[in-house]
Amino acid sequence: MLKELEDLVKLQKIDNQLMKITGLKGDLPQLVENLKQEVEEISATLEKEKDRQKEITLSIKDLEGKIEDDKLKLEKYQDQLYLVTSNKEYDALTAEIDHMKQEISKAEYEILELSEELEKLKESIKEREMLLTDKMKALEDKEKELKSTNEKTKEEEIRLKEERDELVKKVPLRYLREYERIAKARGGLAVVPVHQVFEVIRDKNGNIVEQIEMEVSCGGCHKIVPPQKFIEIKAGNKIFRCESCGRLIYWDDKESVVLKDEYHEDEEFI
Repeated sequence: MLKELEDLVKLQKIDNQLMKITGLKGDLPQLVENLKQEVEEISATLEKEKDRQKEITLSIKDLEGKIEDDKLKLEKYQDQLYLVTSNKEYDALTAEIDHMKQEISKAEYEILELSEELEKLKESIKEREMLLTDKMKALEDKEKELKSTNEKTKEEEIRLKEERDELVKKVPLRYLREYERIAKARGGLAVVPVHQVFEVIRDKNGNIVEQIEMEVSCGGCHKIVPPQKFIEIKAGNKIFRCESCGRLIYWDDKESVVLKDEYHEDEEFI
């Protein structure tokens, strides 16, 4: 087999193993990131709500203090009514009394509004704290699950990545770029073996008595490969591409022979 093609096949096999490791992790990394973001957002909202809760509590306390002061002033003005000696003094005092009553009424209304907001806020904080607890528990569980998976695959993943780094140094840049471009477009599969499909005839015991060649096709998209091209691919003296999917295709003594009763056209080679 051509050296460049041999290295590309090795590269694909390494990437296949790395994809399997990624597959073991599934969507756990993304789930962990999503949960972290949710925890941050809930925590930030909760902090704002608690700040507002403190602010309202202080405002109510201030208003209650103001009402106490205004009530004392009101009693003082009402007591002074019995001591006035002129209409002018009487009018001035009644004006102050009315003003105090308005101030007290206004403060009481503000307390009522703030108290309603405070009750809603307390309920919201309670619900959000419960939600935060649930999300943090879910995050902890998923982080443990991801950590466990990472620990199982860490050494193998490091070994494969190191092996890959060494291998890409050997692959000519133009082939490496083509490999990466195809892999990106074809779900990570840039290099696949051709499949020489045989119909199998078995005896009553299930033993193979005859194999009849049916077709040769791309191991990625299953597009038929013309006979002459197949002969050239099998020789392995140059790099060939599937005319349909564009993948690099090659012959492998073990992987390329496919028996009909073991072959499913809806499956892609991995």
